[in-house]
Amino acid sequence: MAQSNSRTAAAKKSATLTQNRKPSRRTSDAVYINSGDSAGQDRYHAELDGLRRRRYRKSVILPFGFVLLLVLVYIGITLALPAPTQVAVISNAAFSLLVLCPAALCLFPLAIAGLVLVGLMQRWQSGTMSPLRRLERWAAALESNADRWLGSIDQRILDWAVAFAPIRQLLRSFDTLSDETVGEEEL
Repeated sequence: MAQSNSRTAAAKKSATLTQNRKPSRRTSDAVYINSGDSAGQDRYHAELDGLRRRRYRKSVILPFGFVLLLVLVYIGITLALPAPTQVAVISNAAFSLLVLCPAALCLFPLAIAGLVLVGLMQRWQSGTMSPLRRLERWAAALESNADRWLGSIDQRILDWAVAFAPIRQLLRSFDTLSDETVGEEEL
């Protein structure tokens, strides 16, 4: 008997705690399902069907109705215009709907691919910066070495030219004089 009293006291305490608290969607679902009576389950399924209908209205019927309203407004504006303008407006709309929209839809994957490639190129650029900088340093070092080598070769050639200048003068004295050089030496 003491056990049954403690159980009823615990049940009353639990009931008062759940009454003080705002029931969440999950607890009410659990109450409907666990109640065991068909009326609770019927209420649960009715609420679930109501939620499905509401979601269907929000996601399908409202956007469709909005587009239908826009088309009706467009038709009304077109009919209010003079005849030559009506033809131009109708042909522009038909061209847009039948040619440009499918073309845009077909080119959409290419636009996405282009954006992905731009992102990958940015990643590849940051990944190749280090090797490119090494290559740039190596090319600069090679250029400075080539300049130093060519400078030392030029200096040696000049040193040899200065060293052999007297011998060159001596060998020039044995050259035969041509008519042009005779006139130059006299001046």
